[in-house]
Amino acid sequence: MVIKNVSLDIVCGVTSKLPVTGRPEVAFAGKSNVGKSSLINGLMNRKSLAR
Repeated sequence: MVIKNVSLDIVCGVTSKLPVTGRPEVAFAGKSNVGKSSLINGLMNRKSLAR
């Protein structure tokens, strides 16, 4: 798979506010300061996509 375009669509803390897109979704969960944002940024080859 080649990812050509990536963007951060929404940040929310309540699942009821998430939009229904019909596209595949991936979630990363874990404790603070374990590297979730670094993993996402590394996978997407972007410096500050995830925060």
